[in-house]
Amino acid sequence: MENETKRVSEGKLLYDPLYAKKPDVKITDDPTKGFFGKAIVKKTAFIILLICFVSLSLFFSFNSISKDLFAFVPSSTAQDGTQTYMLDEYHGGNRNFLTVDFVRGEDNVPDESKPVSEVRRFAVCCDEAVNLIFIGKDVTRIDSKGFYTCKNLYAVLVDEENENYVSLDGVLYAAEDGVPTELVLYPNLNGEYRTALAMGVAAPQDETQTAAFKEAIAALQNADKTVADENGELTRNEFDVKFDMVGAAYVIEPTVTAVGELAFANTENLKDVTVPENLKTIGNLAFFKCHALEQICLPDGLVSIGSDAFTECRNAPDIFIPASVESIGHHAFHKCDGVSVVRMECSEEEAENMELGQMWLPQQRKVFMTDIEVSYNETREVQ
Repeated sequence: MENETKRVSEGKLLYDPLYAKKPDVKITDDPTKGFFGKAIVKKTAFIILLICFVSLSLFFSFNSISKDLFAFVPSSTAQDGTQTYMLDEYHGGNRNFLTVDFVRGEDNVPDESKPVSEVRRFAVCCDEAVNLIFIGKDVTRIDSKGFYTCKNLYAVLVDEENENYVSLDGVLYAAEDGVPTELVLYPNLNGEYRTALAMGVAAPQDETQTAAFKEAIAALQNADKTVADENGELTRNEFDVKFDMVGAAYVIEPTVTAVGELAFANTENLKDVTVPENLKTIGNLAFFKCHALEQICLPDGLVSIGSDAFTECRNAPDIFIPASVESIGHHAFHKCDGVSVVRMECSEEEAENMELGQMWLPQQRKVFMTDIEVSYNETREVQ
């Protein structure tokens, strides 16, 4: 009968593959592989491999924990014959304040006979505890990746006697004769730092004042909501309102000709950056992952744009490239999803003579990753 329930013969399995429980997988002998196909050999190899992975994990964990607080190496000889040193590694743990001036030991006590003149690439790498960094008077060179991804850094302070670097509102600049020439590092939380100063919080001067400064910022951020919106509802506190006016925007010093590599990288709450008219160079990854940046303003006279310079500046709706630009690095505007067209001041023929890196244009992610349209012979829109 068609409606009669069909029986399954013994030895066959009737199940719904979406809900069926997987059968237990057992390691058995495989006679086709000889000695290496024996179950006991397979089990032994698996156990040995597992032990190796666990041992390596413990080794690297212990090695990381047991590293010295500082590591210094000889660098160069100063004009007066003094041997100077380079900060090679720093493992600060939970320390909030880092001072780079003299060779220091585990007790963090400086040896003033051994000045520090350099900071090596990745010397301070992915440190989530450090809030403030102080640069001594003898430091002459800081690698662009020297303080790499310190996401809770408020400010970099510089000794007033230093002839090579200056700090303006906690932002680190390279300088010549005290005049800023290159923006080296905009700390990720500098907006919060400048907002706190604007609200009357005293800037910390040394390690003893760091904790109090951090607590003052936290108190302002966590204060009761006292600012009403257009409907009269209390939705924001005074710190948030002040941040929109002070911390979310930054004006680069007018004497600056270069924005360095990774200078603003990962500053996710920065909405507006005003660049100087005589800016010539924007380094690699300079504005990498500045998600909130609402405009990409490239001044007349700009010569080069580095690779990944504006990657993931998702909120910028417009890109205007002045005729002065000679080179654009690869993926310079990668994932600038808000851009619909790139406007170039030069002609199409002139653009062919530019040095253009691979995939420098933004792409339409929803349409097979095709390049955004380029419009030539454009003029800058007057703001």
